[in-house]
Amino acid sequence: MRFKRFKKFAALAAIGGAIIFGGNITADAANLNQDGIWAFREAYISQVPDTRAFKQDLTLISPNFHLDIDSKAQVLKDGSMRMGGQFNWTYTNLKNNFSINTTIPFYIEQIGNEMTLYVNRKGKWSKMLLPGLPSGLALLWKSQDPLIQNQVMDAVKKIEILNDTPNLRTLNVTLDGIKLANILNENSATTFANLEGEELAEQKKIFYRWLSAFRKTDIIFNWTVNKPSWTTATAVFDLTSIMRAYAIYVLNESAAGRVELTDEERDLLDAIGYYSELHSYTTHLKPSGNNLVNLPAELSAAPENDDSLNDIFAEMTSVVEK
Repeated sequence: MRFKRFKKFAALAAIGGAIIFGGNITADAANLNQDGIWAFREAYISQVPDTRAFKQDLTLISPNFHLDIDSKAQVLKDGSMRMGGQFNWTYTNLKNNFSINTTIPFYIEQIGNEMTLYVNRKGKWSKMLLPGLPSGLALLWKSQDPLIQNQVMDAVKKIEILNDTPNLRTLNVTLDGIKLANILNENSATTFANLEGEELAEQKKIFYRWLSAFRKTDIIFNWTVNKPSWTTATAVFDLTSIMRAYAIYVLNESAAGRVELTDEERDLLDAIGYYSELHSYTTHLKPSGNNLVNLPAELSAAPENDDSLNDIFAEMTSVVEK
């Protein structure tokens, strides 16, 4: 089976990482420290504003390339989300000893279960649908549905209170990867509603690979809450283990003959699976003024183009050391 649409891997990984749990979650598990449960629950169930705004940074570091995502985002009471910023891409060709820097403006909009990524290349906008992992993570992160909230609560494996003052509360939280994968699988079906045929089959394969990666590792993050307003001050994730688990899973599938990779794809997955790091950092913003994201009018006419990041993919695969 050919590993089609591999070029979408970087976009899915980056966007999925950028939106992972930037909001509020809670915990309720009998085997957890009771003080930790209470501290986490109190931070979650307190009043959430109608509009949440935050700054989202994400960094992907590999021996030969570096991706920084700088963005602002807002989530409305109904769960609608907008994000805008830029991809800052640097790659270095070690054989020829040169580097290239590229800045790519982007926007993301999610209404209901449909998430769309808009990118600007050479002054022209195009769009890419992001079903599966990014949409599913956003659903868990934004949802006010008690059923989904209870599912996420059950995925909390460990809570450690690092600091608790009248103004700030800092927690280390461990989420069970197997339970997160099950939640994503159960709640992400509608994100594929607008796909069919080969595209539907391929995107589901990518999604199930990510679920396999989640099942192999837990997610640990550091969460600081502003207690007077009960809003997220910062949330810091090290997503390296998830990204590496995904790459290694696909490499193992290739070794077993279930996925066909080119030499370039195999080299890139090897670099990502063993030598790369992925980190996400979220900070709270006041939901007003310049912190709000407004989409340009011309995005409404942007054509769909899954190849809009092809050059980035080519650079990723061409610079890997042989």
